[in-house]
Order: sequence, then C-alpha cells, then structure tokens
Amino acid sequence: MNLNDKNTEKYIKAFETYFNGSVSQPFHKVRQQAASNFEKLGFPTTKKEEWRFTNIASIAKADFKIAEKKNAPTVSLEDIEPFLLANWQGARIVFIDGFYSEHLSDIKNISDKITLEPLSSHFEGKAGLVNKNLSKIATFDDEAFTALNTAFTTEGCLVHIPAKVVENNGIHIIHIAASGRTLTNPRNMILCEDNSQALVIESYHTLCTDDVFVNSVTEISVGENTRLYHYKLQDESLKSNHISNVAINQKSNSNYISASFIFGGKLVRNNISTKLDGEGISSTLNGLYISREDQHIDNNTFIDHAKPHCESHELYRGILMDKSKGVFSGKILVRQDAQKTDAKQSNNCLLLYEDAQIDAKPQLEIYADDVKCTHGATVGQLDESAMFYFRARGIPKEKALSMLTYAFAEEIITGIKDDSLRDRVEYLLLDRLKSHQA
Repeated sequence: MNLNDKNTEKYIKAFETYFNGSVSQPFHKVRQQAASNFEKLGFPTTKKEEWRFTNIASIAKADFKIAEKKNAPTVSLEDIEPFLLANWQGARIVFIDGFYSEHLSDIKNISDKITLEPLSSHFEGKAGLVNKNLSKIATFDDEAFTALNTAFTTEGCLVHIPAKVVENNGIHIIHIAASGRTLTNPRNMILCEDNSQALVIESYHTLCTDDVFVNSVTEISVGENTRLYHYKLQDESLKSNHISNVAINQKSNSNYISASFIFGGKLVRNNISTKLDGEGISSTLNGLYISREDQHIDNNTFIDHAKPHCESHELYRGILMDKSKGVFSGKILVRQDAQKTDAKQSNNCLLLYEDAQIDAKPQLEIYADDVKCTHGATVGQLDESAMFYFRARGIPKEKALSMLTYAFAEEIITGIKDDSLRDRVEYLLLDRLKSHQA
C-alpha cells in the first residue's frame, strides 16, 4: 500500500462507522458510490496537470477527524457577531462545523415562497428537490474532494427560489469551523427556477485556533431567464485548509454574476466550473484575493460554452505579500456547436514583495470558428511613478501603498451588488494592508 492509499484508507474506515443511522436514506447509495470513487481516486498529487502548482500532501497526511454534530462546541450570537454583515436586510442561515444552527439563524426576512433550510430535513423522503438534484451538477467521478464531501454529506443548506419569484433582500449562508483538527464538509444547493432572481452570499470563517480542513461543495442551477448574484467570501484563519468546488449549470437567457473573495486560509484551492447549457446566456466569474506570510491560494476556473450565442466575462486579481504564492488556472472551452461565442478572460497579479510568487495558466480550447475569445495575464509591481507622485505631495508611503493597491482591486469591489458585502470586502482589504504595514 502506498502513502496515498494509507491517507485515503483512514477516511474510508471512518465512513464505514459514520453513517450507521442513515443507511435507509435513498441518498445513502450516492454516499457509498462517492466513498468508493474517493478510494479509487485518492488524493490528487502534483503529477496531475491540474494540480501541478498546488501540493496538498500536508492535508492528505494530516490526521483530521470527521466533524460530528454531537461534538460541535456551543456557539453564541456574540461569538459570530464579527462575521455578520453590517446593515444586512436579508436572511441568514448559520452552520457550525457543517451542521445547521437554528438559534443562530434568522430566516424571516425573505419571501415565504422561498425554501431556505437544512438539507437534512429532505433526506428521508424518496422524492423531492434534494434527492432529485443533489450531486447532479457537482459530480464526483473524477473529483476526489467532491467525492469526499459527498461521502460525508449529512447536512447542508438548501436554497430554492421558485419560478417567477424575485428576492431583493438576499440570503447569507454562514459556515463556521469551530472545532480544531477536524474535517468539515459544508454542502450547499442553490436552485433558481425559471424567471426568478436572487442574491446569495456564502461566507466561511473559523472560531478555533487549531488547524482545520474545510472541504466545501456548492451546486447551483440557474433556470431560464433567471438572474442570480452569487458571492463567496472566505475569511478563515491562517491555520485553515480550504478546498472548495462551486459547480453551476445555466439554462437559456440566464445571467449568473459571481465574485469570489479570498482573504484567509493557509492552503486554499478555489474551483469554479460553469456550463452554459442554453442560448443567450451571460456568465460572470470574478475574483479577488490577497495573500500574506506563507499562504498558498489557487484559483481554478472552467467555463464550458456548450451552446451558441453566449458570453462569459472573467476577471481575477491577486495581491501577494511576503513569501505567499498564488496560482491561477482558467480554462475556456468552446464546443463545436457554440458559434457566436464571446468570451473574455483576464488575470492580473500585483506582487508587493520580491519573494511573492504567482503561477498563471490561462487556456482557450476552441472548436467553433465564429467566435470572439480573448485572454490575458499580467504580473507586476506598484507603479513607481505613481508612488513618487503621492510621496511628492506629502502622502506617507503606507497610505500611498494602500491607495494604489485599493485602486488595483477597485473594479471588482465596486461591482458588488450588495452594499453590506461591499463594505465588508473594502474593510478586509484595507485592514490586511494596514496590519501588514504596522
């Protein structure tokens, strides 16, 4: 047995004892298949092209225990106050170590037509939204971490926006890792039916001071003529390992607008894949991350243009300090029938320190001949002439640095639809810069 087999075996053994009370659930067959696939795939290594720049051996070798609801610590509203959005008018649903917390949640401020509740309340029935849709978009055939998450999925968040429902207040899904040395498997399913509109924010945080492994999966279905604003904020501690997979399926004339903001984590891998599965679709994948110390942040995106007359826009910007490392791998696939595709991809990185490092791999794979596709990547430092301009006018170096760095990130921040989230992202960016200069 090689090392990877041993690393996989401990989770397979845990699976055999973890679900003694849920084998009767219809979804358990999916869990079993996922566990079998995880055992077959093993943890990815740098020998795999898509993991070439990110070594997750430290996660594979670590002895993380599977989070269980009975072991989750008691968390108060005061404890999570720093993670709440100021002046937030919408609903919030809170999960501690991946498990729903009713007393911390407040789901009143949304339409009563919307379903916002834990997945677990749907597992017992043979039919229904969950058993019909879960694991259909985020598949685990060749994704080891998605397989691992699915094998241990007993809880998660269900957001269901019925047809023709417009939700203006927004939904905030809060995931908090509170137990050290644990593997938590947050699971989210967002289903937006035809002609609907919604805003959903996912945020990830830590309360414990020890190492944790957060392995999250979010599946999103965007119906015809539907508009979804979807934001993800990751602000975990520097002892958190965070692997996430966001998988989206879009139907005709839908509009998916997203942005990912990464401020925390020791080792972070952010996977986003979307399939434009109809005509007239618009898809926006933006991202902003700032890394410090020895953080490793890897953004991996995949846009699948499966049908004609669609457009996609992708803009990622990274700010790297100290000896941190960033990775960006973005692939756009234009299939043979996807004529009249318009796809734009841009990745820009700002290195504030000489020891910071970025690996960028933009990719276009085009099988149609009537398309407009562009991609570009830039890596640089702050403009010295601009810095001189500020300094010559009496602006301190630290203030000038913050102003120029904010200007680099501004395009993504100002695109946030929700004021509460925009204020939080601005605060976190400036706080990281200020604390690092202190």
